[in-house]
Amino acid sequence: MGGCCCSKEVQEEAAHVPDLQETNGSVTETQTRQTKFVDPKVVDQLVLDMLTVAASRTDTDEESPVSLVKLHVIADKEEGWIQMVSSMVNVIPLEDPFGPTAISILLDDCPLPSKESVIKVTQLFDLSHERATSEDLNIRTERNICVILGCIAEKLVGPNSVAILTEDTLQYLLAFLTNEEEPRIVLFALIALEKFAHTTENKLIIKSRLEKNEEHPLLKLEKHNHSDNFVWRQVGFCANWALDNLFTIEGRTLSYMLEDMSQINALLNCHDVSEYLQMSSNGLEARCDSYSFESVRCTFQVDNGCWYYEATIITSGVMQIGWATKNSHYLNDEGYGIGDDLYSLSYDGCRRLVWYNAKPVPISQLPAWKPGDILGCLIDLNRKEVVFSLNGRKLYPCKEIFDTTRYGFFAAASFMAYQQCMFNFGLEKFKYPPTDRKFSAFNDHAHLTDDEKKVIPRRIYLEQLRCSSVREDSCQLCFDETASCVLEPCGHRGFCSVCTSQLKDCPLCRADIISIKRQDT
Repeated sequence: MGGCCCSKEVQEEAAHVPDLQETNGSVTETQTRQTKFVDPKVVDQLVLDMLTVAASRTDTDEESPVSLVKLHVIADKEEGWIQMVSSMVNVIPLEDPFGPTAISILLDDCPLPSKESVIKVTQLFDLSHERATSEDLNIRTERNICVILGCIAEKLVGPNSVAILTEDTLQYLLAFLTNEEEPRIVLFALIALEKFAHTTENKLIIKSRLEKNEEHPLLKLEKHNHSDNFVWRQVGFCANWALDNLFTIEGRTLSYMLEDMSQINALLNCHDVSEYLQMSSNGLEARCDSYSFESVRCTFQVDNGCWYYEATIITSGVMQIGWATKNSHYLNDEGYGIGDDLYSLSYDGCRRLVWYNAKPVPISQLPAWKPGDILGCLIDLNRKEVVFSLNGRKLYPCKEIFDTTRYGFFAAASFMAYQQCMFNFGLEKFKYPPTDRKFSAFNDHAHLTDDEKKVIPRRIYLEQLRCSSVREDSCQLCFDETASCVLEPCGHRGFCSVCTSQLKDCPLCRADIISIKRQDT
């Protein structure tokens, strides 16, 4: 389970910040301006406490931790919000795998800043081309600034996003793309530019600036797409995705058209994925840069026998990787993913938890995963077992999921912000294949048409939908399949079996779905 760590309702007792500078029990306006509400050391400690709590939190229904509530109260005023942002820049550790995700979660939960507050922050840090090219660059500070700029751009899509992308801020971010000295800064500078580009005016400005370089920075960066250095690999992935989806270049062939898919028979399903997950052009690698919890299933379903696949960990943060059926729901904005319902099961190697029905089981016998580790995922439908392994070290068999589901399983995964993973469904030789039983690989038994193998950019897919003619009996949600289901008890119809399997309530009247019937019954 991923997503926000703070509940929306907080108790007044928990919200009180005892370290405020007070006079007779109240804070004067003058003192507020001078002290910015709280001793900076107190805010720094609250941010570090938040980082620890957020990384270990497993239940979004729990009462909000006191440290998070206090930060929320502090950030409710402009001076406090600026102070909290400054603290995150200075104290979030570079090596903590949850650091950028924690920044994203906290900024998403706190009150939306005004554009004036954001501009004050950029001025406070003196963002400029000169700062980005300074010889005494602090990697942690600049990485955190880039993460924060990206989060703010994602929250303030529209005119405010245009206003905060000042000339100095733009030059600051673009400078990192051309210097290529520190991949951890390059990565988040690129992600920040992608998020600013969610606003069309910004996208056109950034695209124009990139094209003015003698060598287009993203063409250079995408060459790292298959790097053995896992940070540079992320840079290459993001650059490639941006060139295909945002900052397109006239005459450049889209990546999916260059992929040799002749030997690939199973891949991540680009039509069975939540909205903000990014996928590689060969369908075997996925990444999330959104604050929501994004999920995907693969294209091949298993109903009997024993099956195995592997996932290479590119980033060491929170991902839930395992197995799911079509009845498993993607509730990305609510923080629910694979392993958070009765129809899916997953392993989270960052927090070392096995997830089923949103209930985590702690794992002590394996270390936290790190980039380059191999997660093995086996399902034995004959023995009714799911077995996870990390670099060949196996966990105990999991059996709970078979109490509700006996067939119809897909390889599946969910990703928190800034996480990336690569899948091997049998195209390559497995690194740690099971030795205690016979198993099959998806790629040896699956079949896809040439069209089904195309992982086209989402913008092109949506354009194709707009231009295509829709049959009268098409599903009102996906427009691909035939509408064949009736929702009970409300009686609304017009949806296919694939879409209805992912619904909890009726899209038309919001009534709970008790059962689904075929229209011809």
